[in-house]
Amino acid sequence: MRLLAIAAVAAFAASAAASEKFDLWPEGKMPGRAAEEPEVAKVEDTWIGKKDKVLIIRNVSKPSIELFRVGSDKPTGLVVVCPGGGYGVLAYGHEGTEIAEWLNSRGVSALVLKYRVPNNPNGALMDAQRAIRTARAKAKEWNIDPEKIAIMGFSAGASLSARASTRYGEKLYEPVDAADLLSARPDGTILVYPAYCDEAGNEKRWKKSARQRHDYNGMYELAQELPVTKDTPPAFIVQTLDDGLVNSAISYFLALKELKVPASVHIFQSGGHGYALRKLDKPVDEWKNLLETWLEAYNYPNKTAK
Repeated sequence: MRLLAIAAVAAFAASAAASEKFDLWPEGKMPGRAAEEPEVAKVEDTWIGKKDKVLIIRNVSKPSIELFRVGSDKPTGLVVVCPGGGYGVLAYGHEGTEIAEWLNSRGVSALVLKYRVPNNPNGALMDAQRAIRTARAKAKEWNIDPEKIAIMGFSAGASLSARASTRYGEKLYEPVDAADLLSARPDGTILVYPAYCDEAGNEKRWKKSARQRHDYNGMYELAQELPVTKDTPPAFIVQTLDDGLVNSAISYFLALKELKVPASVHIFQSGGHGYALRKLDKPVDEWKNLLETWLEAYNYPNKTAK
């Protein structure tokens, strides 16, 4: 069984053979804390519309970035991809490397972020800021446009992306090199079935009476840790009504709308949570085509990409 598991992990790695991996922080310079247990990467069974296998990473102490570069004659946009996992694990395969490969197929470079878990949201935000700054520092080398760096996340990874998009001005750590002198502001935000963007517990709290149920200011109160301003990056958001976390999408969208920040929100009837690129034979399957159109509108792809 152990040999089969190793072979399965190797198969996932082989599918990303063209990628390049880099440590996120210089040796001994990582701010904040690490995980207490050894890192484990394992292919696990899960239910995502149908029986499936996904690569899960646990106990990340050494954050890294995995670059999926598009070959092109001019710089492309880049998307930093943050897998989900409830800030407890990372769904690194179907919400990370598979997304990066899809972006490449659309002419956009991608950087998959392996951020710190479990239960280390502060460390994860440091990692996200560092990933964006590193991409800007490496823009010429990686043939990307430093003014077209978006951040994309799934579930808890979407929460991280929203925090990176609203708290980019916070000084979370002392600079460790020249890259940290660059801006950590993403140029765009992509939230796919986001979690934790509405104030925790609001939905239950506001079900106490019919009067309170119709107080939408309360039901869709934005999480206090997301200080949206007029300078928050434009956003693309997708979620489904049968996702118990759907208020996250609505709350973030309404906060952007109030301040006239460009935003596109797509709420589908059904699809649940965790589908990523999996085909459900439901209208929500179209989310990736809508995202492709959004990326094109902001000139992220290079149509001459090889």
